Parts: sequence; C-alpha cells; structure tokens
Amino acid sequence: MVSLTARVVRFYVEWIRRSKDYYGDTSKMREHIQTLHMRPQSFSPPQNLGPDIKIERVDIQDWPLYRISCWPSSGVQDAANHPAMLYCHGGAFVHEIQSMHYKFLAQIARDTGLDILVPIYPLVPRPTATAEQVIAGLHEIMTQVKQPIVSIAGDSAGGTLAILVAQHLVRIKSDLASRVRSLVLISPLLDCTISHPETKTLEVNDPWLSPEGLRMAADLFKGACALSNPRISPLFGDIADLPPTMLLCGTHDLLCIDARRLSARFRNGGSFGNTDAWMAGSVELERFTYVEAEEMIHVWPILPSAEGAEARRTIMGFLRKHM
Repeated sequence: MVSLTARVVRFYVEWIRRSKDYYGDTSKMREHIQTLHMRPQSFSPPQNLGPDIKIERVDIQDWPLYRISCWPSSGVQDAANHPAMLYCHGGAFVHEIQSMHYKFLAQIARDTGLDILVPIYPLVPRPTATAEQVIAGLHEIMTQVKQPIVSIAGDSAGGTLAILVAQHLVRIKSDLASRVRSLVLISPLLDCTISHPETKTLEVNDPWLSPEGLRMAADLFKGACALSNPRISPLFGDIADLPPTMLLCGTHDLLCIDARRLSARFRNGGSFGNTDAWMAGSVELERFTYVEAEEMIHVWPILPSAEGAEARRTIMGFLRKHM
C-alpha cells in the first residue's frame, strides 16, 4: 500500500508538471486564466488543520479575510493586542490560496504564537486586481485591523505583494511601518519583466515555471504601470528602511536570478546600480538573510518534503528572533 505521504508527494509532482504546460505557452495560459475567471476556485480553509487551530472570518471592506490562531496559547491574551502576521498567498496573481498554504500558516501559528491574517485579494483579470488596487487594499486591512501586525510574509506572487506593501508603508511614511519587525519572502517574483538573460538558463532545470505565462499574468497585474516600475517590480524599489528580511529561493527556480539580484542590492547598501553584481549562494547580514537552496524548486518551503520541513524550521527561527 502506498503511504499517505507518498500519495501527497505524487499529487504535487503531477500538479507541478501540469502547471509547466500552461506557463510555457501563452495561448494555454490565456485560456487557463479565463477558465479560472469563469469558474473561480474555492478559497475556504480546509477542516483538518487540527483541533488547536481556530479560524475566524473577519472581512474588511469587500475582501474576505481569515484569522488563523493557535488555541489555547493565543486565547489567553487580549485578542486586540495579540501580534499578527499578514500573509499574502501565491499563485501567479491568478490562483486562489491552496490547502498547502493553510497548513503552512497553521504551523506558523503553532510555532510562533502569532495570529495569521490571510486576505483573499482579487485575482486577474478582474478590474480590481491591479497592483495599485491590491496594495491599497492590503494597506487598508493593516489600517483597520485591531491587532498589531508585526510581520508581513508571502510566497511567489504573494511574496511580491508582501514586499510591495512593505515598500509602500515606508514610502508613505506610515506609522504602521515601524510596527513591522520582519518580512519573509518565499520564492517571490521580484522583477515582473522576467527579462534577465540568466532566467532562460535557470528555466532548463525549473519543472514548474516558464517566463511566458508569468509575464502574461504580470502584464494584467501591472494595470497602467510599466512592468519595470518599482511599484510593480519590487527589485527596483527602495529597500533601505525595510524591516529585517528573510528571502528564500531554490536554484531550480527561474526566479532565483532575481533573488540573487536583490541579495546583491542588500550586500551593496541598497544601491540601485548593483542589481547585476550578483553572486550565487546564501547570505546573512545584520538585517537581511538570503537562503539559497541547491536543487530546490519554486516555493519548496511550503511543500510536503524533508527539505521543506527544514526550510520551515529556518523561517520559524527567524520569526521568533524578530518578535
């Protein structure tokens, strides 16, 4: 009999292979986006996260918003003062949150004691799914929610949103920026032009992503801005006053070149002129940690594998350090 773990791994392997098929073909990607738009995916949390996990729906404005808490540890404190993380899920701006996201977030709640706020943001090609509107919506959540948001995190396109909203708070000199003590970016899309020559080299070993489909989704997400605009591509935005940041990417992820370029900017004091002075490999600075994992694929820290579990332990340690 095949074990449950083996069946889960087999499911994700097949899912990733199917994704590569439409990411690599613009006509298939266009059809895929239209299908998702006409038949939206469910964003409801699974029911098997454990008896210690409490999930509440606490919508703000027109956005569904979930709060994930670990009880009784978080329940002994005043909920209004309990620290929280804002987590933006990935999915190339077109896919809804998946069960693997919720399982990862339940682990964060257990291991750190943080409440996790999960916004269900609009997806392209909806008219309200442009970068400007989504970042404004995330800012509104941070403004209206009662409890202090001390961490912002996200994976893939959600990592893009996480760093964009952090840069937005710094840019507008919001008091909210000073409360955020950590920023965690898992395989983020940092340069939405996806045009660096090294991208094609990395794609050879990437079983999941291709530039063509990602660029099509990013083109819908950008709205009236250019793809290279810092408010769309956070690689080109100001990083000087970001909170302590952890960036994770694998070498079998075509987005790894842009993770290395962001790492180069941190190593060079935030200079805009040094994005191509990149070096492969992990880096640890006072306020920036880059974890580059050999032969790991896109968003491996949230996948069900031994390597994913190790990355999750690293993330939990970083979060606890900066709480």
